[in-house]
Amino acid sequence: MPPQPPQAEQATHPPRLVVANAKGGVGKTTVSANLVGALADRGLEVLAVDADPQGNLTEALGHLDAYEAEPPTLFDVLLDIEARDDVATILCEGAEADLIPSSIDMLGSTLELSAAHFLGQLHNGDVVDDPDAVEAATWALESMTQLVTPATVGSDDHGYGLLDDAIARIDTSYDVVIVDAPPGHNPMFKNALYAAPNLIVPATAEASSKGAVDRLFDEIAAFETETGRGIDEVAAVTNRIRMSTNAADEMTSFLAEVFDDVPVYEIPERVALSYAYDAGESIFAHKPEADVTETFGQLGDHIIEAFNLEVTA
Repeated sequence: MPPQPPQAEQATHPPRLVVANAKGGVGKTTVSANLVGALADRGLEVLAVDADPQGNLTEALGHLDAYEAEPPTLFDVLLDIEARDDVATILCEGAEADLIPSSIDMLGSTLELSAAHFLGQLHNGDVVDDPDAVEAATWALESMTQLVTPATVGSDDHGYGLLDDAIARIDTSYDVVIVDAPPGHNPMFKNALYAAPNLIVPATAEASSKGAVDRLFDEIAAFETETGRGIDEVAAVTNRIRMSTNAADEMTSFLAEVFDDVPVYEIPERVALSYAYDAGESIFAHKPEADVTETFGQLGDHIIEAFNLEVTA
């Protein structure tokens, strides 16, 4: 049974998947970029979204110049309702996929995104129900931020729907959307989850990854309660396996137990993946004969089957 869209209106849009973990340094971008490559290799029109302020997916797909571009950037698209339609103008076309790039401006977005979250709660009666208090709090928030107003949030009662709204303005031209999320515990992470509620979890083959996966599920449970949006697990990936060690074997077993109803893929450490990143392309474009293309291809095939995507290649 494929994961179901959490809201009926999303049925008119392509499936969206988020690559996410509560911990940084687990190879999220490696999985995102090469899943994009696998799906593109099979003839799908892919929209990649770099939701991480560090901009790693933007670089991995060959658009580093877009990361330092002049406004409008993703920062403006998310936070200024008047600029939301500019998402089409910041789109980077690529040989493998189109990309909504991250921006260096996003490194300073936490206050703005937090204000959007609070405004969503404020204007839906979750904080206070005194109109004068709501007006005063709104004025105070707007005075502290650059772009955020109640219009930024709209009818969203939690303020995490900004990325969702931006993607929805362009995603009907694509077969599938892949979102590279930042590490957890911040508003942009929650925007990424809300926009792409089908989860792929990358983890490294080391003991610290167990705690990160546990924290991820704790955060997702709280997110689901707060927003009412269900998150469906699609797959997990054990990254950077150097050799068969106790740590690697234990992590693989742990993930297989935690993700007992979805596949777990094992990606060995390969220098070709680093070279592909440096070249700004996936392993499928950079070195299609590399052994890891088989595993990433299996992940891509799983996505195609799970969401009944039509392959044209």
